[in-house]
Amino acid sequence: MVIVLALGGGTTVALVDRANEQRAAQELADQQAREAREAEELAAAEEAYDTAVADLDERITSLGTLATDVDTALTTAGEDTDAAAALLDAAAADVVPAAERAALDTARTDLATTLDGWGETWDAPEKPAERPTTTAEILDATEDVEADTATVDTMLAETQDALDVVETQRVGLTDAAEALLATVPGTSQFYLDTNPVATNASRSDMQVAADGVLASWSTSSSTELAGFTAAAQAVATSQVDQEWLLAHPVHPARPEIEAFARSLSGGVPIDFSWAPEVNGAGPDGNSGGLATWTTAQYGYSTIQLSDNVAELWPDIGIQALVVHETGHAITSKCYDLYAAPPFNSDDEMFATAWAISMGYDDGNGSGEWAYGRPSDEQIAAAYGCR
Repeated sequence: MVIVLALGGGTTVALVDRANEQRAAQELADQQAREAREAEELAAAEEAYDTAVADLDERITSLGTLATDVDTALTTAGEDTDAAAALLDAAAADVVPAAERAALDTARTDLATTLDGWGETWDAPEKPAERPTTTAEILDATEDVEADTATVDTMLAETQDALDVVETQRVGLTDAAEALLATVPGTSQFYLDTNPVATNASRSDMQVAADGVLASWSTSSSTELAGFTAAAQAVATSQVDQEWLLAHPVHPARPEIEAFARSLSGGVPIDFSWAPEVNGAGPDGNSGGLATWTTAQYGYSTIQLSDNVAELWPDIGIQALVVHETGHAITSKCYDLYAAPPFNSDDEMFATAWAISMGYDDGNGSGEWAYGRPSDEQIAAAYGCR
C-alpha cells in the first residue's frame, strides 16, 4: 500500500528560505574570512615594508656617517702624503740612510696612488616618500626597498674596505717616517766620529739640531730634519776646511800654538781662527787675542789670534797671551769657581789670574798690564781650575 503525504505550500516555502539563509550566512562568513585574510596580508605587508624602510634609513644614515669619515680620512691622508714629501725633501741623501729614505718614499707613493684611484663619490638611494596602499603595491615596493638596502650594504662594505686600506697605509707611512727620524741620533754620532777636526761650533750646532728632531712624526718634523741635515752637512764642510788649514797653515807655528793651548785647556774643546787683526791689535806690532766660551752643550770655546802671534812665537809674552785666552776658554769647565768670590764673574781677572797660576807671569801677555794685577787670593783660587 502506498501512502502519499501532501505537504502544505507554507511548509515548502519555509524550507527554501532556511536554505537560502544558510547559503547567505556561508557566503558572508567566507567574505569575512577573505577580508580578514586580506587585512592580515595587508598588515603583514605593511609591517615588512616599514621594517625594510627602517633598515634602508639606518643604512643611509650609516652611509652618511661613513661618507664623513671618508672625507676626513682622505683629507688627512692627503696631508700625510704632503708631509711625507716635505720630509723626503729635508732628508738629504748624504745624511739620511738610503734604506729608510727608500721605505718612506715607497710608503708615500703607495698612499698617494690609493688616493688618486679613490674614484667618484657614490650616490645613496633615497628613502621612499610614502607607503603604497594595496598589498600588491606594497610587496613590490618592499622588494625595491630591500634591493636598495642590499646596494647600500655593498657600498658600506666596499667603502669600509677601501677606507681600511687607506688607514693601513697611513699607519705604514707613519711608521716609515718615524723609522727615518729614529736614524738621526746614530747619524749625528757618525758625523762626530768621522769628522774629528771639524770645528766644535759646527759639531755642537749639529748635536743641538739632532736633539731637536723629535721621534714622533709631526708637521714640524720636516723643518727639524732640514735643520739637522744642514748642520750635519756643515760639519762635513768644516772637516774639509780644517783639514786644508792643517795641511796648509799660513805660518808653520800655528799648529804648534793650537796644540799648546789645547794641552792646557783641561779637555775643553777649542776652535781657532786667525786674522791679520784681532781685538784691535795685530798690524801695529801688538798681538791680539779674543776668546768666547759657553757652558751650553759640552762647553766648547773659540780663540781668535792675530797672525803675528804665530810670527812671534815662542816669545814668552806671546805664550802668556795664548795662555790668557786659554784661561777664558777653560771658564766653562770651572764656571762655579769663576762665578763665586773672589772672581764674581770677572772674565778678565779670572783669565789673568789663571795665566799667572799656570806660571806665565809676563805682565803684557798675561793680561796684568791691561786689566790689573789679580790679588794673591785670586791667583791661589785659579790653581783650582785645571
